[in-house]
Amino acid sequence: MPPVTATDAGGPPEALSYNLDEALTLLAALEDARDGLIDSRHLAEVVSVGTEIRVISRKLGFDDPEGGTDAR
Repeated sequence: MPPVTATDAGGPPEALSYNLDEALTLLAALEDARDGLIDSRHLAEVVSVGTEIRVISRKLGFDDPEGGTDAR
């Protein structure tokens, strides 16, 4: 992945891109984090991580990840 550059002096980039391997690695890490949070009963964090997993899964063309929208 090429280095991230700011769109203006000191600002964040407007967009990031991942190749397929990077995206799948990120998705797996987020799913692992979600599962760990579910086991530890930290509901707010589970909801936040679950939302990101669904976004990335859909962008990769997958159906809703295991657990859907109400995983516990």
